[in-house]
Amino acid sequence: MFGKKIELKKDGYQEQSFVMPEVESEHKKTSSGKAQSPMSSEPSTHTSERANSEIEDAVLIKKPKQQKYTEADAGDGTKAHEQYLTGVPLFLTIISCVVTLFIAALDQTIVSTILTTVGDDFNSFEKVGWLTSGFMLPMACLIPSYGKISIAFGRKATLIAGIIVFEIGSLISALSNSMSLLIGGRVIQGIGGGAIQSMVMVILTESVPISRRSLVFASVSVVWSTSSVLGPIIGGALEKITWRWCFYINLPIGGVSLLVLIFGFNPPKPKGNIREKLSTIDYIGTFFLTLGLVLVLLGLTFGGVDFPWRSAAVICLFTIGGVLLIIFCIWNFRYSSHPIILAEFVKSFTTMTALISAMFNFGFFISNLTYLAVYFQVVFNASSLQSGIDLLPLVVSVTIASLANSMFINMTKNVKITMIVSGILSPLGSGLLLLLDKHSSVGKRIGILLVSGIAIGLQFQSSTLSAQLVAPKDIPGALILVTVLLNFGRELASTISVTIAQLLFQVTGTRYLEDLQRDMSSSVDGYAQFANISAKSLISNPRLVRNFPNEVREMVLDQYMKALKNVFYFGLALAVVCFIASLFTTGKKIPKTKDIKTADSEDDQEQMKKAKVSDEADQLQTEEPTAESLSSHQEQHPTMREVSK
Repeated sequence: MFGKKIELKKDGYQEQSFVMPEVESEHKKTSSGKAQSPMSSEPSTHTSERANSEIEDAVLIKKPKQQKYTEADAGDGTKAHEQYLTGVPLFLTIISCVVTLFIAALDQTIVSTILTTVGDDFNSFEKVGWLTSGFMLPMACLIPSYGKISIAFGRKATLIAGIIVFEIGSLISALSNSMSLLIGGRVIQGIGGGAIQSMVMVILTESVPISRRSLVFASVSVVWSTSSVLGPIIGGALEKITWRWCFYINLPIGGVSLLVLIFGFNPPKPKGNIREKLSTIDYIGTFFLTLGLVLVLLGLTFGGVDFPWRSAAVICLFTIGGVLLIIFCIWNFRYSSHPIILAEFVKSFTTMTALISAMFNFGFFISNLTYLAVYFQVVFNASSLQSGIDLLPLVVSVTIASLANSMFINMTKNVKITMIVSGILSPLGSGLLLLLDKHSSVGKRIGILLVSGIAIGLQFQSSTLSAQLVAPKDIPGALILVTVLLNFGRELASTISVTIAQLLFQVTGTRYLEDLQRDMSSSVDGYAQFANISAKSLISNPRLVRNFPNEVREMVLDQYMKALKNVFYFGLALAVVCFIASLFTTGKKIPKTKDIKTADSEDDQEQMKKAKVSDEADQLQTEEPTAESLSSHQEQHPTMREVSK
């Protein structure tokens, strides 16, 4: 009477199993009681009709029911729905994550205002560039490894370790008595900062279902935009006391967020012993990837500034670094049993388009933001505080667009629309920056910045959710790894884009100033003063421009504007790639909250499998069930009782 159990699965949704009656056994049973005849090989019309009727009744009684949407499990023995938080624990987790991310993001820009002061204090101005590079290089290179580490030891433990390392680096930087020690402190900060940036995104991803994730991600987008602008403002204010407070300020803020995280965030603990956890980390892949990225990024940092592009040092850095990255790719995708980057991500066209769109959007955002601050400070002689105020239209538009995008996604469940809108506005906003000049009015500057801000604000949540929607559901840890991959892509893109933008500004600006020194008439007032200063010194310290007479100053500022527009052209190229990639991202919609599997809605299918319902059903096919046996069987298996009813 009871037959085979049927299960259907599709795109993360699991359809409930139901039991079909075995018509064939019933037919055999009926025909065996009759005498054989020459016509016995033909089926009875009544038997066929009864069999069809039983099939129709069974389907009507127990129709396939769509089950809840599920995401990939964490890969540490815990399930995705077990990580969800609500109420006070969710609030405390978001607060601690946002505050921690803020101080890590703030440290990327806060040192920009103290470079000259620190260089003078330690008499090592030629090394001040490493205060930025020393922080960003380890952060960008180590982010991919934190994904596997967090799966092995837990996201909470990884983030706590990252905060502690970041705080140690901040303390070393604040107490340093030499430039070398200060750079070392910045490197330690970068190691901890990478863990903070990657783990905050993973924890916020796991803490809420995908249907509510856009609302949480809005806070991250706001943190990035505000910290980028507030960094120079806060740094300029603290510099009036002492530049060391730019690092001391991290200690109390980081300490409070650490305590909130320890006592307010209590996720399920990863399963397994220490040996099993250590065995899941790809040490060989981490070595090749980290070292290869460091060498390539060092080549970009040194090339054209400290060493000529054709020098042996730069060529060796690019060659060795490139070879190591190729070795990593071969190892990761062919031989590694615990790959850092899953091959399924690379094979998924929509995952890669979401990654490319996120990378290039964040790349042009950081490069344009950095040199918009230079534009205001050099062309309009704005202080760090005033340049931050001038950038407020960009920050406000990013914030409003992020919040509006979160509400739009929450209502429509559609991420494709805002991806395309952001893709269209990205090259438009970057192109409008080329209209800026020495005499741009306040209204013109505000209008131009608003367009770029909207494009950036619409992108962050959309690209991340787009990648998470198409992440494999059957590979443990896939959700964590794809989230870390996007965060790694953004950080790598920002590091590379800022480095290239710096090269464009310095190399082309130096050439423009040298041409001006060669072509300027000696009769121009201030020519001798201008000719006695090297073009490289002028481009490295733009404040010197204010010492020239008006006529020379205006001509020099023209060369600065030409160099700045080269940076904006570079941002425009990145924005065009972002637009093209956004067109090919996934068109899937985010499921509604009621359709997502949570801890409260977990069904009993796994328990039914363990009880071997299929074996019981096969046994019932071969013998006529009595009332007592059927009643006993129904008590053990509620699903069978429902069918019998």
